[in-house]
Formats: sequence, structure tokens, C-alpha cells
Amino acid sequence: MSVNSEVCAQTQSTKYLIDESASVLSEIYDPNTALACYCTPSTWAKSRAAVHYVKKSPDHPFQYQGAINEELSEQVKNLFVDTAHGDLLIEHIELMLRMFDALLEPKEIGLRILPCTYAMSPAFHSQNGIVRMLSTLGGSGERWLEHGFVEYYPLEKGQFTPAVKEPKDCNVNTLCDGDIALVKGKNWLDQEHNAVVCSSPLFDNDTAKLCVYIDYLS
Repeated sequence: MSVNSEVCAQTQSTKYLIDESASVLSEIYDPNTALACYCTPSTWAKSRAAVHYVKKSPDHPFQYQGAINEELSEQVKNLFVDTAHGDLLIEHIELMLRMFDALLEPKEIGLRILPCTYAMSPAFHSQNGIVRMLSTLGGSGERWLEHGFVEYYPLEKGQFTPAVKEPKDCNVNTLCDGDIALVKGKNWLDQEHNAVVCSSPLFDNDTAKLCVYIDYLS
């Protein structure tokens, strides 16, 4: 099930908000909101730029830890300087950084820009950390489950957290190419029950996608 229009799914008071207005992202502060998504479909040119970059640099992930500042902006620009329509990728990532900074005022973030040709975390799992902003360019994005459809395997010896059972396809939601979402993690104070259960985007043969993750560290 793909999510590409305004949706408010609610299960046991947990809300998953998707809207065509960027203001929806501020709803992540609502105690009942687990996911807030700005539905902003990618243009053909932006998607093709992402695919071109990934196929050119499949083994060159970009990782950064620190403040959102001009130095980071220059590093992002340098990544895509030789990519056709790379300016569209730069604009998209800089928009994410500006929104993340305005909404959460972090002192330190973790940024990952990953050229992917396969799922990095294919199994469904509860989101770690405090809060993450994510977006996928070049194809469908992150998959996630409403809490009412999450089932767990019994704990095995030595396990502290049960593994999530593979869900039915009809219960899986998928972010669209270009969507920008905020998802709560298990470390958001008093919000452990709202940690989003998610999985990496799906990949077919010869699929290439650019996955962007911004984590709140402090």
C-alpha cells in the first residue's frame, strides 16, 4: 500500500500524518504522533539525477556528524557537483537540513547520504534514536507499519527485544519518491510506545536509489 495523498491513520491513538503541506512536520511534537510526512513527489529530473549519481558512486556513502552549518552545506554541494541536475539533489537535501534545523534546533546531527542498490535493513524493526528525518530519491521509499499490524516472534534465549514478524503486503505502507518524513524513535522521552516500525526501501534488479537520513543526536 503506497501513501501518496493526505492520510491520517490512527491506531490506538497513535497518529501517522501525511499531508501536501510542509507544516505537517511540526505535528511530530504531538505526543500521539509517530510519523509526520511532507508529501512532495519528486520530479522526473530529480529522480534521474539520483539514479545517475548512485550508479556512478555505488560504494561512496557520505556520513557526517556535527552541527548544521555552512561547512556541511559545502560538503553536500561538492558531492553532486559533477552530477547532471545535481543542483536538484543539493536543493532537496538542503531543504531537509533547513526544516530539521528549524523544527528541532539540534546542536548535533548525524547525516547519511547513501547510494543504494539493495536494502540496507530489509527486516522490519522499531526505529532507534530520538527522531529521524528520511527521504528516498529515485524510487519508492521507506516502508512502515501502523502499530496495530505489528506482530512479534516470541523472545529467544538471550534476546532482550523480540523480532518483528514479516507483515502481510496489504498492511505495509510505503513512502513515495521524494517524500520527506519525520519518524519517532525509542529514545524520544516518554514516547517509546510511538517508535515507528519500519524497513528499508524495496529494491528490484538494477534499481538505484539515493537514501537520505538525518538523526537528532543532541
